[in-house]
Amino acid sequence: MNTASLPAWSDSPATAQAPDRSSPARRFFGVVARPQSYRNITYLLLGLPLGTLWFSVLVTVASVSVSMLVVALLGIPMLIGMWYAVRAFANVERGVANLLLGEHTAQAPMAAGVTGNLWVRLREMSRDRARWRELGYLMLRFPAGITTFTAATTALSASLWVVWAPFHARLVDDEPFGNWAGSSRLEDLTRSPWSWTLVPLGMALLFVAFHAMNALARACGRWTHAWL
Repeated sequence: MNTASLPAWSDSPATAQAPDRSSPARRFFGVVARPQSYRNITYLLLGLPLGTLWFSVLVTVASVSVSMLVVALLGIPMLIGMWYAVRAFANVERGVANLLLGEHTAQAPMAAGVTGNLWVRLREMSRDRARWRELGYLMLRFPAGITTFTAATTALSASLWVVWAPFHARLVDDEPFGNWAGSSRLEDLTRSPWSWTLVPLGMALLFVAFHAMNALARACGRWTHAWL
């Protein structure tokens, strides 16, 4: 973790949030109007593609490099290249967290800061705890990205479906809930006059989902800042 110098572009509007002294009701319902909420959702959704990319590239490069050590010395420069890739990917994560979550994590230098032949450089880079911490973060970014993406999409789709259910039941002719047992009773429920209560219920769930996703994004920001 390095906060000595921050990139200029990391000073997004999210980094200078004033304390919210509005009423509890306004804080609760106003969450959908805050730009930071949508930056947080974007960060959660980006977790899956970014985590998949980091995991795929690093696992592939590491496995090929280790296998090349056995048959040729080409594995040494490939492993050095892997450590540079780890630093570059970690800097991308720092930049994304700064831009979307308002974190203050400085970019780490790409230069290894060591001299000598390839073996000496690889040995010194492999002893750098910061690079191992970055590697661990990038590996964990894959399961964490699956979790954040699933949580965001489920929270949004579930609440919006509750809002849309009574409209859907009245607009379509086919069975809205498929052909599984109990679907006819659900269809009757969504077609009844009482089904309109699902609209405010779904809206309330949507507000709760926004607050939950904001909390999850803040936790991800703290994790990124602590590890990187």
